[in-house]
Amino acid sequence: MTKTVDISELKNSIQAVIALTKGGDEVVLEENGEPVVKVIPLLETAEPVVARRVLGLGTGKGYFMSDNFNDELPDEFWGFDKDL
Repeated sequence: MTKTVDISELKNSIQAVIALTKGGDEVVLEENGEPVVKVIPLLETAEPVVARRVLGLGTGKGYFMSDNFNDELPDEFWGFDKDL
């Protein structure tokens, strides 16, 4: 949402502009009815949107673990013979 403020209303108070932008609003400063400056909040200052996890989405379909998962790896994997 954009808010418009006349520069003469600020009376040298930048804190008023900061307070308006902390909520995520843009502030347009006017002088004699003409827009002069647009102040926007930084993205880092906005609250991050955290999506809540939904139970049941990971049903396990398409995932598997082989029967030999815990078996010893073959010698070829290690690149040397065990019988040294």
